Amino acid sequence: MNPETEYIAEGRMFHGFVPHVMGTKLDLLAVGVEQAGAEALWADCCAEIASLEASLNRFDPRSEVARFNAAGAKAGLPLSPGLERLLDLSREFWFRTEGLFDVTRGKGMDLAEEGVTMDFGGIAKGYVLALLRDRLAAAGVASAFVNFGDSAILGRGTHPYGDCWMVSLPNPWSGAPVAEFRLRDRALSVSGNTPGYTGHIIDPRTGRANVERKMVAVTGPDPLEAEVLSTACMLADKGQLLRLRRNFPDCEIEIYTI
Repeated sequence: MNPETEYIAEGRMFHGFVPHVMGTKLDLLAVGVEQAGAEALWADCCAEIASLEASLNRFDPRSEVARFNAAGAKAGLPLSPGLERLLDLSREFWFRTEGLFDVTRGKGMDLAEEGVTMDFGGIAKGYVLALLRDRLAAAGVASAFVNFGDSAILGRGTHPYGDCWMVSLPNPWSGAPVAEFRLRDRALSVSGNTPGYTGHIIDPRTGRANVERKMVAVTGPDPLEAEVLSTACMLADKGQLLRLRRNFPDCEIEIYTI
């Protein structure tokens, strides 16, 4: 992961940065913290995130997920406690999204189904943000901002010179601003297609890729809910969208045609 750090004594600001993790970059800015404590906290978080990536990376044949996907007989295959925990969360979200979110890629979360494979790409960043939120809270860090690849963002407390953390959402085709979000103890997750990255959101029920010029932005107190919901809403029809809003009452959903 090669994490980097910077400490600014004026304002007691700590910046942690990982240039390559889970296919993107991770930034943390913590305000009002002591250097030694912040560096120790960041090191612990990075170690946990690295372990998580090593387990979930389906492209790495050494990972637990890749080994599961490559196994022939899957029924009764032992899984680590960490992966079991993530599967339990994924089952809950599969149910709450009416199958629009499915880490078993259309197998209905049935690990005994023939040919079943797992892909946690739609939940991993939200899981990391939830981990960081909890670690920051436990360490007494009242003000922090986490940016995970510009698509999963957490604002804890407030900006040192404002009453929230402001985030601007650009149109990936034109660069023009689409919306602004005020984050205060809330997460933002954005899903959608871009000029260089279209068709990556697959409907698990049909196997068809979504290629619409559309973006979904979800804000809420739980980064996991926001992450899962932003992907599910890319695939939902009007009736499903109405029910998703009801099933996730703490989240705000915005859909943009771009």
